[in-house]
Amino acid sequence: MLVAVVVLLFLVERFAERHATRTATAALAQIGWQMREQLDRGMAYRYEELRILSGLQDMQPGQLPEQRRAVLERVQQSFPLYAWIGYVHRDGRVEAATGGLLEGQDVSKRPWFQGGVQGAFVGDVHPALLLEKLLPQQQEPWRFVDIAMPVREGGGGLHAVLGAHLSWEWARDLQRNLLAQAQARYQAELFVVDAKRMVLLGPAGTEGKPLDLPAVGELRGAAGAAMRDWGDGRHYATAIVPTVGEGNYPGVGWVVVVRQSEQVAFADYHQLQREMAIGGIAVCLLAALCAPLAARRLARPLHRLTEAVGARAAGQARPVPPETAYREVELLSRALADADAREARDRAALEQVNAGLEERIAERTAQIRASQAQLHSITDNIPALVADVDRTLRYRFANRAYLDWFGRDPDALIGETMESLYGDAAVRLWQPELARVLQGERVQFERSMVLNGQRRHSTAIYLPYRDAHGQVDGFHALVFDTTASKELELRLEEEATRDALTGLPNRRLLQRNLPAALARSERQGHSLALLFLDLNGFKAVNDTHGHEAGDALLRQVGQRLVAAVRVTDTVARLAGDEYVVLLEPVNDPVADPVRVAAKIEAAIAAPFALEAATVQVSVSIGSAVYRPRCGISAEELLSGADHAMYAAKRSGRKPI
Repeated sequence: MLVAVVVLLFLVERFAERHATRTATAALAQIGWQMREQLDRGMAYRYEELRILSGLQDMQPGQLPEQRRAVLERVQQSFPLYAWIGYVHRDGRVEAATGGLLEGQDVSKRPWFQGGVQGAFVGDVHPALLLEKLLPQQQEPWRFVDIAMPVREGGGGLHAVLGAHLSWEWARDLQRNLLAQAQARYQAELFVVDAKRMVLLGPAGTEGKPLDLPAVGELRGAAGAAMRDWGDGRHYATAIVPTVGEGNYPGVGWVVVVRQSEQVAFADYHQLQREMAIGGIAVCLLAALCAPLAARRLARPLHRLTEAVGARAAGQARPVPPETAYREVELLSRALADADAREARDRAALEQVNAGLEERIAERTAQIRASQAQLHSITDNIPALVADVDRTLRYRFANRAYLDWFGRDPDALIGETMESLYGDAAVRLWQPELARVLQGERVQFERSMVLNGQRRHSTAIYLPYRDAHGQVDGFHALVFDTTASKELELRLEEEATRDALTGLPNRRLLQRNLPAALARSERQGHSLALLFLDLNGFKAVNDTHGHEAGDALLRQVGQRLVAAVRVTDTVARLAGDEYVVLLEPVNDPVADPVRVAAKIEAAIAAPFALEAATVQVSVSIGSAVYRPRCGISAEELLSGADHAMYAAKRSGRKPI
C-alpha cells in the first residue's frame, strides 16, 4: 500500500506540475495577445485616419493654411491623444498645425518628415524635442509615436507631408486597463519592448531601460509562453508576444512581455502537494489499522469449517456451513458439503423432494409477483419513460409515465410496436441508434417530437438486454424530459448570435455562417457576393439628437436593408454603424452586387423619421465576390469587402 501510494503521488504530482505550468503560461499568453491586439489595432486606426486625412480636398494644393489648420484641429478634438498634427511643405516648412505650434519652422531634418517624403511612415517611441516646451506640462515626460503621410499633387508628385505626433499616453491607458485585470487576478507584470529591447512601457523604474531577460536572445524568435529565468535568481511564467501590425499598418517591431512569479503561478500546485501528502499518509495509516481486521475476517470461515469437521468426528450431526467469503474457502466448504449430501441422499424420500419442490415453486412465484409489484411501484414514480423492448421493437414493459406523456395505458402497450406509438417516420429516424443497441452497444441520444401540440425535447438512453446465452434479446429504454433545459439552451444561443439593438445576426453568427456559405458555393457551383456598408452622417445624428435617436436610426437602417434584399440573403450588423449583406446566390457576379448596392443606396437615402427629428444619411458600400474554386477564405472575403468600402468612402465613388 505504501509503494502504491508513493508511485501514485509521484505520477499525480508530475501531471499536476505540467498542468500548472500550462495553465499559468496560457493565461499570461492571453493577456499578451490582448495587449498586442490593442496596440496593433490602435496604431492601425491612427494610421488609417492620417492616410484618409492626407487624401482630403482640404489638404490638396491651393487651400488656405487657415482652412487646413481648422481641419487638423477638428481631428485633434476627435482624438485628443494627437499631441500635434502639422501640414509641412515639401521644403520642410510647417504651413499649418494644430494650435499654430511650430508654424513657419523648418522640420526637414526630422526623421518623420524624411520618412514621409518617401512614403507612409511610422516611427518608434521617442521623447519630445521641439514640442516639449510648447505643450502643457504633465507628470510624465512627453513621448510620441510619429506617423507621416505624403500629400500628392494631381500629377502624382510630392506636394507636402502630413505629420502627426501621437502621445504615448494612449498606450499607457491600454497598459493600465489590462494590468489592473492582470494584477487583480494573476498578480502579473506587463512590458512593451521595442526592437532594441528597450522598455517602452512597464512597471515603475523599468521604462527606458533594456529588458533584463538573459535566458532569451532575440525576443521575436522566442515568442511563446514558458517558465524562464530572469537573472535575479527567480523563475517566472513568461509570455512573449510580438506585435504583427494590422491591415495597411506594418508595425514597428514592438514585443509584449508578461510575467508572473513562480510562487504565484504554482500556488495551487503547492497547495495540492500538501494535500496529496496528507492524504497519502492518511491512506497508509488507515491500511495499517485495517490489516488485522482483514486477517481475522479471512480466517473466520476456516475456523467455522474446522469446528464443523471436529464435531462430525466426535459423532455429532452438525451440518457443514456454506462459506463464500473467497474462492478457496468456498471450494473447501463445497467439497465437505458434497460429501455430506452423498451420505444423506439415500435417506431422502421422493415425497419429501416433491413437497420441497412444490413449496419452492410457490415461494418463487410469490417472490416474482412481489418483485413485479415492487418494480412497477419504483418505475411508476420515476419522472421518465421506462420500458423494456424486444428485438422486434415490441413493448414487454412500460411504466406509468407513458400514460402521462401519451395518454396510453401502460398495460395496453404490452405487445405493441414502437411504430404504433411514435409513428413510422420517428422510428426510421432513430434506426441507427436502434441498430447499435441491438448489436450490444449502450446508446444515448437526443430527440424531439410534438406531443399535444407542443414541442417536447428529451434524452433517450438504450441499454442492451442479454439472455442467459449472452445474446441481445432486446433493450431497456429510459427517456428523460429535457424540454426546459433545451429551450433555455436554444434561447441563449439565439441571444449570443443576434444583435441586441437591431435583432439582426451579429459578427459571431456571420463568422460562423460565412464558411458554410462558401462551402455551399463550392458544392453547388454558384457565386456569392459580400457587401460591406458604413453609414455616412451617423455620428452627426448621434451628437446632435442623442444616442436614443442614433439607436432608432440603426434599427430603421436594419429594417430597410432587410426589405431591400431577398429572403435568401443575409443582413448582419457588425458594430457601430457597420453592416454586412451576404447575397447568395448571385447569377451575375459583376452586375448583381452593383444593382443591389444601388437599391440599398436608394433605400438609405430616403429620410428617417425619428422622435427627435427627421434626418438623412448616406451609405458607403464595398463589395467582394466569391466564385467557386477561387481559393480565398471567409476572412479574406470579408477583409476585401471592408477595404473596398473604405476605398469607396475615401474616393466618394459608387460602390466597388
